[in-house]
Amino acid sequence: MSALQPSFVLRGHATQIHSVQFVRQNTRLLTGDGDGYVVCWKLESKRPVALRIADEPLLSAVLPADGSTTHRPKPWLLHSLPVNTLNFCAFAVCSAPHGLNIEPAPGHASAGASLSESIIVAVPARDDKTIDVYQFPDERLLCVVPRVQHADTGMVMAVKLLHHSPSDGIYIIAGYESGYTAVHFFDPRSPPQPHQAASVMPDLARTIYLSQPHTQPILSLDALPDASVYFTSSADAVIAAHRVPDPPPHVLSPPNRAALGAPESTKPVDHMSESSPEPLPTENRNLAAHPPVQEMQAATASPLTFSKQSVSPSAEPPTSAGLSLLLASVPSQETIKPAPPFSYTLSVQPPYKATNTKHAGQQSLRVRSDGRILATAGWDSKVRVYSTKSLKELAVLKWHAEGVYAVDFAQLLDPVASHDPQTDLADSEGKELVSQNQTKLGGLGRLQQQREERARLKHWVAAGAKDAKVSLWEVF
Repeated sequence: MSALQPSFVLRGHATQIHSVQFVRQNTRLLTGDGDGYVVCWKLESKRPVALRIADEPLLSAVLPADGSTTHRPKPWLLHSLPVNTLNFCAFAVCSAPHGLNIEPAPGHASAGASLSESIIVAVPARDDKTIDVYQFPDERLLCVVPRVQHADTGMVMAVKLLHHSPSDGIYIIAGYESGYTAVHFFDPRSPPQPHQAASVMPDLARTIYLSQPHTQPILSLDALPDASVYFTSSADAVIAAHRVPDPPPHVLSPPNRAALGAPESTKPVDHMSESSPEPLPTENRNLAAHPPVQEMQAATASPLTFSKQSVSPSAEPPTSAGLSLLLASVPSQETIKPAPPFSYTLSVQPPYKATNTKHAGQQSLRVRSDGRILATAGWDSKVRVYSTKSLKELAVLKWHAEGVYAVDFAQLLDPVASHDPQTDLADSEGKELVSQNQTKLGGLGRLQQQREERARLKHWVAAGAKDAKVSLWEVF
């Protein structure tokens, strides 16, 4: 049986490929290299394309390998953020949750932006152990993921954003230099903390899960489409699966607590401190809070002898008659104990599942859109495909001569749901209908559209390697 071979190989970069990404429903493939070049490939023709926006000049279609001295128009800079680039951590993005309040600054260019146009972006902060989460297009700092206080995690190496549908909150999943991974939660409906001034200090995300499945820095992570499980790969040979926990009640806002049926007493308990005594009745609590005052009032009858009275070390301590009489006159009441507060202790948890692949250095990990398989890009020049359920190896894709640094799956599209109604050639009665666009395109245009449709529906896997080449594979 002959080894698998790639369907196509895209050449054009001059240095190693660090990123590959399918976009626009598999009609385009974006690839980025070590020199900072980004090439947009058309999947139907496997050739680079140039982009045009209104009357702006064309972006260059000259490939990086064709010459570095060629003049290339620069793209349009829309936004920029201060980030820490020491750890080579990529940013993460997701759509804005429905519960997020859109409050653009007055006079901002995006003042008319709607919620559907808003996205959330997470980037490594200039403090290399923290993460900043921004809302775009307003460039508003939404929240900050602080350092993990329970462990020395090292720098942030990988970030992933997920949406928690029941609470409309945001999971920020992070992988760290020391092999730790953590899940942080941010509830956009949470009121500001007492120490935070409105619109001045951002909210803080809360850590709800911590694990250390790796002995080397985590290089990549990705999650299932339903956000129930996420996977991590590292410079070691381990692939680990982690269950994404539900946010505990004490990190939820009051509306979400009520909606999810969480208890009202949700203040976390500090298990490092001693347990507090049972509360006293109201009258007893007021008296016990100020015993010196009551004793002074009882001793006012003999103020001169009080200060000169000698006390023997072995003698019993004097009692206050006034205090005893007052306590005796209080009717006995049944002590009502309040509901215990919600107890939540963060500890290092083992992963849900882990496997030793015996192949160290799996730099990129991606889960396919159906959640059934995942792929890793390895330093040993191979792409490996695993089952997300069992973490068993299903296939090995070998073609590159040097290490593979990036991998991505094309989105699995439904041929019926993704079909454009304007391309239908016949209705239910059998009458032939030709759309206006197809009439203008003619036979050659219809043939090109059919090729594009076939390319969009294929189960592509793209891999970028140190040899500056991008391989396209068809799997499963």
